[in-house]
Amino acid sequence: MMEKMRNKRKKGFTLIELIVVIAILAILALLAIPRFAGTQTRAQERTHNANVRTIESAVSLAQAESGDAITSFDAINDLVTDGYLQEVPTNPLPAGHAQAGAYSITDGVVSPGMVP
Repeated sequence: MMEKMRNKRKKGFTLIELIVVIAILAILALLAIPRFAGTQTRAQERTHNANVRTIESAVSLAQAESGDAITSFDAINDLVTDGYLQEVPTNPLPAGHAQAGAYSITDGVVSPGMVP
C-alpha cells in the first residue's frame, strides 16, 4: 500500500514547479507586451501616410490632365467622380492624434500631412 502512495505522488507537478512555470511565462509576457504595444499606432500612421501619398498622386494626375488647381474638399470628391480615386480614404488615426481629421486639399497640399 505504501508503494501505491509513492507512485501517486510521483504523478503530476508540484506547486513549486507550477509557480516557476507561471513566473517564467509572466516574465516573457512583460518583455513582449511593450514591444508590441506601439504596433497598432505605427500601422495607423503608415496607413495615413499611404493615404496622403495616394491623394497627392491623384491630385497631381488630375492637375496634369486638366491644368486646374484643386483646392477644396469638394475637389477630393471630384477625384472620385472623375475616376482618379475609388473612394476618399478615411483617416485611420485616433481623434487625439496630431494628424487626425478628415483629408482636405489646400493649394494642392493634402492636409493633414504625413506623419514624420
